[in-house]
Amino acid sequence: MDNIKKILCATDLSKASKPLIARGIEFCLRFDASFFIFHAVQPPRGSVARQIEFERGGEKKEAIESAREKLKKRMEGADIKWDSAITYGDPVLETAKAATKVRADIVIAASLGLSGFQQFLMGSVVGRMAQTLLQPLLVIPPQTDSGRSKLSIKNIVIACGLRESDSYLKKYALAFSEKFTSKICLVHVMESPVNEKLMAKSSGHYDQMQNRLAEKLSLRLKKFMPGTPHILHGVPGEELSVYAKNHGADLIIAGIDDRPDRIITTTTAALLRQLPCAVLTIPLKF
Repeated sequence: MDNIKKILCATDLSKASKPLIARGIEFCLRFDASFFIFHAVQPPRGSVARQIEFERGGEKKEAIESAREKLKKRMEGADIKWDSAITYGDPVLETAKAATKVRADIVIAASLGLSGFQQFLMGSVVGRMAQTLLQPLLVIPPQTDSGRSKLSIKNIVIACGLRESDSYLKKYALAFSEKFTSKICLVHVMESPVNEKLMAKSSGHYDQMQNRLAEKLSLRLKKFMPGTPHILHGVPGEELSVYAKNHGADLIIAGIDDRPDRIITTTTAALLRQLPCAVLTIPLKF
């Protein structure tokens, strides 16, 4: 797969942007892709009067110029082909517009590492991006270093839904595996029954049925593509996060509905909240 030729890096130009941009540059070198950095100056929160004052009183222009200078400093010494754009407006919506305009093949962004309560109050920017973008979104976990450590993706997990749309996940898994010499694990989570009392009454038959079903699903995963199949039991988002942490996963690839009334599945939403490692969300075609 050689269609990752333009990477758009959506950055807020905070301290977290330095390791994100460094990672973006490394991805560009791996895929021989061009780099496009994007930043949206967000309108001030508060009254309409405050926003009008910001836009007409010169603060908007100053904020854009300040962002442009920060961006230039971030890219000093970068030996790759790159371009940039700075706009004004909602970061998620503006990023979606920019990604479509420049024909980005993939968008990368960094998580702010907000707690579940903070996400409830403020909303998750990367969650909104995954739900809005028409392109794959690679979310990088918060990094404590400066991004100078060598980029390594040795273990890739595909969150398989066992649908035809999984072929889109497979395509990107193979692309990353080729560039990083990664091992691919195919993981499917079987949700536990809601009625636990019913399960307890017939636990023997239930266990036998579950084991037979797990064997059939493993065979389907093996036919899907070469790799190590794993069948888990429980809540998909939680089980995938635990699996990723326990098995040293570097990247999880998961899908998002791409229909007009598209939704971000609970599994993908949970992965983006917990972010046990980098997560690549793929808009699925139906």
